[in-house]
Amino acid sequence: MKKLQTAAWVLFDFAETVFSANIISVFFPLWIINTLGGNSYHYSFVYSTSIIVSILTGIIVGKLADELNLKDRLFKLCVGILTALLFSLYFIDNLFLALSVFFVMNIFYQQSLILYNSLLTEVSSPERQGIVSGAGVGIGYVGGIASMLLANYLSENPSEVFLITALIFTVFALPSLFFIKPEINRESEKISLRKVLSDKKFILFIISVLLLTDAAHGLIIFMSVYLNKVFGFDQNQIVNTIAFAGIFAVISAPVAGYIISRVDSKIFLKYIFLGWAAGFGLLFVSTEDSIYFVAVLFGILLASLWTTIRVVLIGFSPEGQITTRFAFMALSERMASVISPLTWGIVVLLIGENTTGYKTAALILGLFPLLGFLVYRKFLTGHFTT
Repeated sequence: MKKLQTAAWVLFDFAETVFSANIISVFFPLWIINTLGGNSYHYSFVYSTSIIVSILTGIIVGKLADELNLKDRLFKLCVGILTALLFSLYFIDNLFLALSVFFVMNIFYQQSLILYNSLLTEVSSPERQGIVSGAGVGIGYVGGIASMLLANYLSENPSEVFLITALIFTVFALPSLFFIKPEINRESEKISLRKVLSDKKFILFIISVLLLTDAAHGLIIFMSVYLNKVFGFDQNQIVNTIAFAGIFAVISAPVAGYIISRVDSKIFLKYIFLGWAAGFGLLFVSTEDSIYFVAVLFGILLASLWTTIRVVLIGFSPEGQITTRFAFMALSERMASVISPLTWGIVVLLIGENTTGYKTAALILGLFPLLGFLVYRKFLTGHFTT
């Protein structure tokens, strides 16, 4: 039964990345702008607003999930609603209705991620959490790449794109609804958010995560624009470059998982901070020929980051507070997804929409993982032996 639970958990990583790639990143915003007559502001406003609501509700949901031992049931509820809303996009042809559905859908998606990450402790033994986490991240990248290609080449209109996306999501999410059934063997206990926030070591970790994921989100959001503006890549070249990096992400995720099952995941994460800082430095000096190497490096870094970070958080969190603490980590990541676009936009605005502006923006984003490294060292020094 444990193997089935583990497999179901890993497969949901595939499903959630399908949603992230096809809905949040690529096809939904294009549909809003190119078909329904909206603009970037409509999408960014609704996305940002849904993230704010997700942050507020996520901490409450996480607290209740821990206190009442409901994280698996709440997870399944979120997945069920998310699936139904995904299918509803097939029937929509109105801008306001599309944005309204997306608003609700993204809230449930964000909640499902918090609950999903916390379920890692239920589907895997502590010594295998790194391997399972890495397998999830690896298959997640497969899902993102495959679903994007399938939806793009098998559909003739946006409605078919969303139908294909909904079908793929459902197939890979269903096992988690049937097979993840944690054994509840602990008593419920009240969680004081004030005490969680007074844990200085936890706060140091969250701040370091914010700084590191700020750089990661900036890369995810602006890499395609960077390739276009700096090197003049067209859409096919951009897709090929990102897909090439994705192949190495798929490979490196389970490798990172294996490594952190053998060494201290907290120490391994320290070097990931430095790798990100070095990556942005290389991006700054990259050429049209060397950008492929840099893209591969970022693929490895992204996979290693998502594989390791949840294992580290689980490792030092009290057993009865894991979902709550994942909610706070989600808060830091969502803040990062606001800070990095703002930082990038200001730099490009001040310097200009040119190669220098984009390269400078990339270099400045590289300062965030360096600052995160300094904060993370304090977390390590104060909490563990390095």
